[in-house]
Amino acid sequence: MEHKIWFEEEHQLLHIQIHGELSTEDSQYMGNKAIELLDGKPYRQLIIDLSKFNNIISRETRSRANELLNIAGITDVGFVGANAAGRMLAKVLMKLGSLKAESDFFKSFEEATNWLEKRRKK
Repeated sequence: MEHKIWFEEEHQLLHIQIHGELSTEDSQYMGNKAIELLDGKPYRQLIIDLSKFNNIISRETRSRANELLNIAGITDVGFVGANAAGRMLAKVLMKLGSLKAESDFFKSFEEATNWLEKRRKK
């Protein structure tokens, strides 16, 4: 698994970078890791880097990812680097699944970070 997940202390944001295909096992690992990394943190916000994602994701993987992000309490998601197909898949994940987080797409991490930080004031 080349995917990466980490918590950025400076902006209090969880980051996920997806490389290639996302399997159900990868989704399970990263969901559990997200829950662990967010323990005791004041915000439940996430930036997902889709610049190296190949747009293949099974229904089972989407379902598991949604379930785990709900358990982690994710409230907002900023997608960075998505091509047209990646945007469509992310929209499906966010709108048709059980995840009740707000989301948007951005060209840069700075834009995504600014949007997420502004959402905290609401």
